[in-house]
Order: sequence, then C-alpha cells, then structure tokens
Amino acid sequence: MVENEDEPKNIRRPVTFHKIYATNVSGEWTEHDFRIDLFNEKLKGEEDEDWTYVSEAMIILAPAAVKKLKNILDTAVEKEID
Repeated sequence: MVENEDEPKNIRRPVTFHKIYATNVSGEWTEHDFRIDLFNEKLKGEEDEDWTYVSEAMIILAPAAVKKLKNILDTAVEKEID
C-alpha cells in the first residue's frame, strides 16, 4: 500500500471481507461515478458466438476516489518498473 496522508492508518476487515483476483478489468464513467468490472475468466459460447467475460465483481468509485486510485497505481507502476 502506498502511504499517503489521506489514507487511514488503521484498517479493520469485517467477516464479510473477501479478495478477488482479476486477470482483466474494464472501466467506464456513469453520470455520478466510475465503475470497474473485474474479470478472471471468459467463456466460449456456441461456435458462432464471441468470448463472454465473466465479471466477478464491480468496484464503484466516487470521482475523488478515482484520482486517488490513479495516484496509487502510478506510484506502484513506477516502483515496479524501476
């Protein structure tokens, strides 16, 4: 986790907490927020059908959270590349 003054110092996870592994993502803006679908597998239908991605979960972010996530990811990518 990238440390930031705006981040909570103590985090508690309730019993309903779970992790989702994703191999692919898709995101789009709505009128009020940004939504990210998390994919881990895709299924092939009939012979003439395209692949269908299975969305395991969706993350819904307020605009301010999108900016924060971008900063966290930018920092993580910089550290990984260096």
